[in-house]
Amino acid sequence: MWVLEKFGRQVPDLKKYPFLSKSYLDPYEDLKQKHNAVQQPKWDQAWEWYDAYKSGTIPFLEYRIQIREKELEELEEDLKHFKATINKFGKNRTQIWLIKSYEKDIPEQKAEIAKLKRELEPLKEKEMQTKKEKQSELTLENEIFKLKKEILEMELKLKEVNNEK
Repeated sequence: MWVLEKFGRQVPDLKKYPFLSKSYLDPYEDLKQKHNAVQQPKWDQAWEWYDAYKSGTIPFLEYRIQIREKELEELEEDLKHFKATINKFGKNRTQIWLIKSYEKDIPEQKAEIAKLKRELEPLKEKEMQTKKEKQSELTLENEIFKLKKEILEMELKLKEVNNEK
């Protein structure tokens, strides 16, 4: 997280940050100016995650669920494609391995989505509960203000009646 805050929305390069040449990154591959165009989409994705994280726990979890569901759809489409190519062209060792790995990855992805949704439910319930508590506090405050207003109106009427006498 601090990396994003330190370097901003553009991929850091060696001209601007020379101390990065001694970092764990490969300075000649990752941080050259000409490679920034390749690295920028990854950097933008990291910023999307960071923005979602900063917006709060619930939006961040919803964003992660959305990303995982999109990845799951892509995995299922790829699996269908590989199965169709096997039916069309015959078996290939690589494709069989890919199909097995996809068949293994899809249930794991579904389990991760379910886990994220389970994490999200109590947070939403807690947020709804706090909203209801705030709402009840606001209604109590409104009642108090109404009563104070009525008291002031009654006092004003009493003063008017006393002034007329």
